[in-house]
Amino acid sequence: MQQRLYQITSNYGVSGSAFDADPYQLRSDNPVETKPYTRQNFGVTVGGPVKLPGYDGTRRTNFQINYAGNRGSNLFDQYATVPTLAVRNGDFSSLSTTLINPATGLPFPNNVIPRASMNSASLALLPYIPEPNLPGVAENFHFSTTTQSVSDSINLRVTHNFTPPPANGRGGRGAPGGAGGRGGGGGRGGGGGGRGGPGGRGTTVNLTAQLQWRRNNNDSASVFPQLGGQSIGSSLAVPVSLTIQHGRTNHNISVNVASTKSNSYNRYAYIEDVAGNAGVGGVATDPFDWGVPALNFSTYTDLRDVTPARRTDTRLTASYAWTRPVRTHTVRFGGDLRSDWAHSKTDTNARGTFIFTGTYAADGGTVARGAGMDFADFLLGMPQQATIQYLGNQVSQRGRSLSAFLQDDWRKNGNLTFNLGVRYELIWPTLETTGQMVNLDVNSDFTAAVPVISGQSGPFTGAFPKSLIVLDGNNIAPRAGFAWRAGRAGIIRGGYGVSYNSGSYATIGRNLIAQPPFAVASTSIGSPVDPLTLQDPFANVQPDTTTNTFGIDKNYVLGRVQTWNVDLSKTLRQVWDVGAGYTGTKGSSLDMLRAPNRGPDGLRIPDVQAFNWQSSEASSMMHGMSVRLARRAARGVGGSVSYTLAKSRDNASTLGGGRTSVAQNDQDLEAEWGLSSFDRRHQLSANTSIELPFGPNRPWLNGGGWAAAIAEGWRANVNFTWQSGAPFTPTVSGAASDVARGTNGTLRADYSGAPIQLSDPSINHFFNTAAFSIPAADAFGTAGRNIIIGPGSKSLNASFSRDLRMGGNRAVTVDLNVSNLLNLVQYAGLDTNANSPTFGQITSVRPMRSMTLNFRFRF
Repeated sequence: MQQRLYQITSNYGVSGSAFDADPYQLRSDNPVETKPYTRQNFGVTVGGPVKLPGYDGTRRTNFQINYAGNRGSNLFDQYATVPTLAVRNGDFSSLSTTLINPATGLPFPNNVIPRASMNSASLALLPYIPEPNLPGVAENFHFSTTTQSVSDSINLRVTHNFTPPPANGRGGRGAPGGAGGRGGGGGRGGGGGGRGGPGGRGTTVNLTAQLQWRRNNNDSASVFPQLGGQSIGSSLAVPVSLTIQHGRTNHNISVNVASTKSNSYNRYAYIEDVAGNAGVGGVATDPFDWGVPALNFSTYTDLRDVTPARRTDTRLTASYAWTRPVRTHTVRFGGDLRSDWAHSKTDTNARGTFIFTGTYAADGGTVARGAGMDFADFLLGMPQQATIQYLGNQVSQRGRSLSAFLQDDWRKNGNLTFNLGVRYELIWPTLETTGQMVNLDVNSDFTAAVPVISGQSGPFTGAFPKSLIVLDGNNIAPRAGFAWRAGRAGIIRGGYGVSYNSGSYATIGRNLIAQPPFAVASTSIGSPVDPLTLQDPFANVQPDTTTNTFGIDKNYVLGRVQTWNVDLSKTLRQVWDVGAGYTGTKGSSLDMLRAPNRGPDGLRIPDVQAFNWQSSEASSMMHGMSVRLARRAARGVGGSVSYTLAKSRDNASTLGGGRTSVAQNDQDLEAEWGLSSFDRRHQLSANTSIELPFGPNRPWLNGGGWAAAIAEGWRANVNFTWQSGAPFTPTVSGAASDVARGTNGTLRADYSGAPIQLSDPSINHFFNTAAFSIPAADAFGTAGRNIIIGPGSKSLNASFSRDLRMGGNRAVTVDLNVSNLLNLVQYAGLDTNANSPTFGQITSVRPMRSMTLNFRFRF
């Protein structure tokens, strides 16, 4: 059969509420009301030779173009805890605690705040907090909706072989094949070769150019219906690579230009100045920043709107690699250069964040957990802490880096090979192109802090570079590995390598840009003696106060990770493989986020507001071992099973994608040591692939007929995963004593030493909450980091597929993919805030069973 000149494939997939199980409800008394939703994905790929008028590229120029699209909606289903109707109206008569009127110092009659005493800004913001739609005082609001998403991508790839075909027209593929072989390979090419002729030692030149375009448009939802927004993005990349094969030497030159744009908006940007119209003082007035201010509570779900953001990134990358086999060695060396430009406007806290703790309604006394007195302070318009931070203009950042590497793949003999190499990376800290960056210069014991502008000098540590961080120029990363076939014992592999965290500088640069005097930033703390109001929350900030919120050690270095491993594998009876391995990882110079201006009883440095300090003094250690058993596909059945036992500890503020945490006590950084946020002690995975036993040459239904036509040719893949839970830290958010130190959420609970885990954990009582309590007002919590083991997960996923021949080169592949096949309830979110009424409860679950039906057509 003659092969088609052009190959065409297309695909279509569909999923949605008609295929998926209903979402699991945290409250059994809440009936399931699933919103209808549908997701569709589709695409087409066309490839073949380039033929144009006057040019036939059948043997030299080929193309492939691919389009992929997604349209549809996704289910959003969440719960929130909101004030009851009585509390919204100021009626706290159900509380046993007396409610104090801060204006008079006397109790409110019957614990009811009259409407005349309520703050006008609070009343204007109250409608953005929904009324309860479920009974009770916890998780009493349920919101279910769908969010729309659209994405498209187009990828075009063109390859061209500049090497002319042999003169006699034979073996058109001989030149590239001969050049890529082990010397003299072109002798088999037929056309130009002979033994050692020009075909074997000739030169081939191949060019690959691509055009990659993508765009997306997605809705974002909030559990509060009046909040939410939209994100729009696009990207364009043009990677081009040139490969030159001269004899046994290969040169690869690559250039890539990429540009990415992203825009995120809430529902009120450029439409309604919610915070300003409510009378909230000190907030940004730029229509770009308009929206609802952030309101933080301990008893109720926080109100937080989408932060508008506009960003354009451009990256230019050029790289070169040289490769040549030399006897038993294959040597490679090369490097790359990269330049980055970013233009952005993102004001992370332009509308202000206001923390309500109940300290005013309690007249500075103890606030009982779950009493709702934080909402009483809100109705009175009296936050204990107010923060603001915005730039008001677009900023431009510049970054650049270079790297070089040398690698040797050495085949010492048929049983032993080595892979040896070294890589050097030089990454310059990010710069703001107009010099609008500010760091803090601190003395050795953090009893003084002074702002320093880019390129200027500080009173304690001297001159600062323009980037405000000294260049870290010693990032050398050696790598070594081996593979040894140890006879009947099997194959032993091992290795050691070093890598660096190259992505830190961009985030650091953004933090240094958003600082006074080039930005508005302030943290104001109130008390019953010196209260704050929503109308004028920053009135008590003195003009000579340092209001910067971030500083970094100017001798900061990039985090380094060392990894070593050894593995043994052995084949048993041809189709069975067994193996075991060990991996160790040690991190050093990792990121630590500190709060050096915070003491147990307030701020430590006079006339300096609370700030975070980033340094590279954290470390980590991980040990893991694994065993595995695999069966190669034989007689229609294959599969594998593996088990991993691992433990990771660190004192870093963020590692492995976990939540960023600030050290609780800056005078006791050793207390930050704990389990890593990604630590999962046990992990088990298994998979099997089966060709179902129906049809020709199979045990059943091999005689034809309609039943055989339906059942034959199906393949099934089943995957099972189980892992123990990740650790959580018992924190205290909204505690008046902690908020008075200028922060929130970094205080840990006190731990009594009692057992934490329960033998029968449930949604409403997952761990022993009685083991924790709120620390005294002038003390830090005694609980360690990540001492609560959260819910584990288990999932059984499957896919079923079949090829249907339609004659000629045409065929259809049908795939049915099923996630969470058994529709198991899997806990996800866990409330570990000891000051929350839902402390110790599961707050979310993972998706229930979902199915996607895919069709792929080949022509």
